[in-house]
Amino acid sequence: MSDALLANSIRDIHQGSRGCYGAPRVHAELRLGGGISVGRKRVARVMRLLGVAGIGARHK
Repeated sequence: MSDALLANSIRDIHQGSRGCYGAPRVHAELRLGGGISVGRKRVARVMRLLGVAGIGARHK
């Protein structure tokens, strides 16, 4: 799968999560939900190129 097609899938998943999902969860959605074989680091790299990121954990 090319990075352009992967970027479209990542953008769809990220928008579907209302911008909450980071690379680990997007990776899980691609692997388990979409059946796409891709590495987590590649997902993180493409997300950085797209300028999207998940919401960090809340600390008290």
